[in-house]
Amino acid sequence: MRIFKANRFLAVAALLSVFALTGCAGGSSEPSRYYTISAESISASGASSDARLHVRKFTIDPSYQRSNIVYRESPYDFMFYSRDLWATRPEQMLTQVTGEYLVKSHIFKSVDLKPMGKPDFELLGNVDAIEEIDEGDSQYAHLAVQLTFRKVGEEAPLWEKRYDDRESMSKRDAHSAAEALSKLYAKFMQDALASIANAK
Repeated sequence: MRIFKANRFLAVAALLSVFALTGCAGGSSEPSRYYTISAESISASGASSDARLHVRKFTIDPSYQRSNIVYRESPYDFMFYSRDLWATRPEQMLTQVTGEYLVKSHIFKSVDLKPMGKPDFELLGNVDAIEEIDEGDSQYAHLAVQLTFRKVGEEAPLWEKRYDDRESMSKRDAHSAAEALSKLYAKFMQDALASIANAK
């Protein structure tokens, strides 16, 4: 009888341990946190026109086509935060932010993310990398994006450029990564807007 009670006690203790580890015993798990790339304040030069622009939804390298924020500790590692997530997928987020920059630039009469009527020009983007890179005691945000500006119906671009750069992060966390990536994309767009204004 004592052996049966002892075995029953051990079984119950083991079961409670499993519940505690999986969070089934009522314990609270750490909530997910969401981040976004924001449009920074930049100056845009170039005369406005009556032309209409369609910003097409960006494409992205399949490796980064996820809500999790990617980080790397070497060229051979590819990891991602489990609870630190992008508010929307990176390609959608950068499409939206690009539209915001173009609206604020006043280069075009209208800027649409969805085609409204027939636009005169279109801007395409492809995201090759959007990630945090950790190298020893240093952390960087890394962003690589190709932008293509062309007339609607024509394959040859009026302007095209691939941007690939790093921005130092204040510390190793997803918030710092989102902040540094926002600053990095602002630099890209500062250059891109001036080039697009001259190419249209």
